[in-house]
Amino acid sequence: MFRMIIPIAAMLLATGCGKMAELVNQTRTVAAPREQVFAKMFGNDSAFTGLPLVTNGGSTRLYELVVQNGEPGFEQMVPDERPDAQKVKIAVAMEIPREAHLIYSVDDGALTTGLKFTFDEMAPDRTKVAFTIDDLTGHGSKGLMVNRSALQKIARDALDKLDDFEEVKEPA
Repeated sequence: MFRMIIPIAAMLLATGCGKMAELVNQTRTVAAPREQVFAKMFGNDSAFTGLPLVTNGGSTRLYELVVQNGEPGFEQMVPDERPDAQKVKIAVAMEIPREAHLIYSVDDGALTTGLKFTFDEMAPDRTKVAFTIDDLTGHGSKGLMVNRSALQKIARDALDKLDDFEEVKEPA
């Protein structure tokens, strides 16, 4: 468990070098089947490889990492502004191949932020990918700004993989 915590914590706490462009909600349509697009963005070489799978019934696959106060690596994951926090959770819910929702929360949703990707099959060889940033919610949300930046880096990396497909312009 500890082997997985360190890379995930490093990923969440990384702020990157230099100023990164602002990531905004966007929609892109590419010439590829939905499953192929999803696999490219969130396949075996994604940031979530190694997270434990938590089954919750239905077709949803939920990967999550929960770290309690006092466990190794907790200090690296908890926001500095929330030293009283007791639990940090990173969850990646994937309704394959329709949706991927990345959520970082502190104390069972007392603070939460996330990213959402939806995959709409427009034709057998055409997929529309919509990306949105969830609003930061909860009291004392200032402490998640670094973690939100890390989530945005994950989203940027996933969206960059769309460049491997030919983009399709939607008719006006």
